[in-house]
Amino acid sequence: MFGLALLSPIGCSSSSSGGGRFSRSDGIHELHLFVLPVALKSNPSSAPDGVAVRIFASSRSRAKGLPIRSGTLEILAYDGALADASAPTAKPAQIWSYPAASLPPLATASSLGTGYELALPWKGPRPRDNRLTLVARYTSSTGAALRSAPSIMSNSLK
Repeated sequence: MFGLALLSPIGCSSSSSGGGRFSRSDGIHELHLFVLPVALKSNPSSAPDGVAVRIFASSRSRAKGLPIRSGTLEILAYDGALADASAPTAKPAQIWSYPAASLPPLATASSLGTGYELALPWKGPRPRDNRLTLVARYTSSTGAALRSAPSIMSNSLK
């Protein structure tokens, strides 16, 4: 498994765009996605085979990261630099899905609040473009969806 230390992530993005209406019980109105700017290696002697992100969920009333206690958090990766990853024609090359019950071991506390550090191993065909676009998506227990703004990184997984 990947060793994950997100000391200086770049590609910070946040947005409250996305469809759906959230109930007050979710309390999440915005996702903030920080992308580690290099690919990860699960084995020191192998080629890079994954990426790492840190995600914070926040509300309108509290700027610090909130724990995700219901719903599902997903990270979507697109092969290439996409201006609008929410366009219906944009198909993710990879999706990592985390039901809320699986998130507590991945949670970290910092001055920014509760966040989640995720090491994302790439499965299947390698992306071919020079860039990758990553987007975090949260789907509440009521089915409403919320996306972060896209983060674009150099593709070291080719």
